[in-house]
Amino acid sequence: MANKQLDFHFPLPVFTGICLLLLTLGPLKLEAQTQLGVMGGVALYSGDLSPQEFGVYFEEVRPAFGVFTRFELGRAGALRLGVSGGSLEGDDARHGREDRGLAFRSRITEFSLIGELNLFKIGVARNRGLVPYIFGGAAVFRFNPEAPFDGDYIELQPLGTEGQGLPNYEDAYRLTQFAIPMGVGVKVLLSDQLTLGLEFGGRMLFTDYLDDVSNVEVNYFDVLEGNGELAARLSRPTVEDPTADTSYRRGGEYNDWYYIGGVSLAFRIGGKNRGVQSGRGIGCPTF
Repeated sequence: MANKQLDFHFPLPVFTGICLLLLTLGPLKLEAQTQLGVMGGVALYSGDLSPQEFGVYFEEVRPAFGVFTRFELGRAGALRLGVSGGSLEGDDARHGREDRGLAFRSRITEFSLIGELNLFKIGVARNRGLVPYIFGGAAVFRFNPEAPFDGDYIELQPLGTEGQGLPNYEDAYRLTQFAIPMGVGVKVLLSDQLTLGLEFGGRMLFTDYLDDVSNVEVNYFDVLEGNGELAARLSRPTVEDPTADTSYRRGGEYNDWYYIGGVSLAFRIGGKNRGVQSGRGIGCPTF
């Protein structure tokens, strides 16, 4: 059976292309134009335990936070190196799927390198105004899905709830994966030193096991005999007569996503601010 996960090196050409695009769009002397920032916001899950696998469902909103360093690249944009953390959850009971009875939670830690492409600047004042931007890049994230069981939470990956590790099934999925962040944001230039940000973006994943649920065909007795009673019970929590339907698919065909959005505050830590030439109004920002 083909494994739906891609090798870790796959997203790197995508990120390289984004960086090359930024490097060709304007004068990109760093000149120590560096910011340190903090972010607070929300994380959302979208996947096999959602009403539709691709979407944003605010029932799943959980807190997120992060820190980052932004290297400004003149009027074109910036490169940003960051670390983010948060929580994700999904529960069939929230979406009328008590018949399936699946639920999970997972903490995530994300390390990202992101390119920001500034679209234009609104405002004629030097070092004041609004700068909408789009972003994309590459990230490595760590996750570990758990399911509620007898008043506690059980780590799912070691159990092999979809037969992982058994003959004719996939190997256990990796808990460290690559992702491609992408999204939109706006920077509010408050002063020479301060930038307020508002951003929202999704993470395209290369795994369908963020929630431990995929589209693999599973045989209940394979899991029971090969990986144990606990794995079988968490694979099909609501099963009453497993002999009536021994084979099943728990999820859909698409990979999972997660989203992070929030408000950030960044402080310039060095270098001379080049500012915006007077009279440009709406145009490419130069910071």
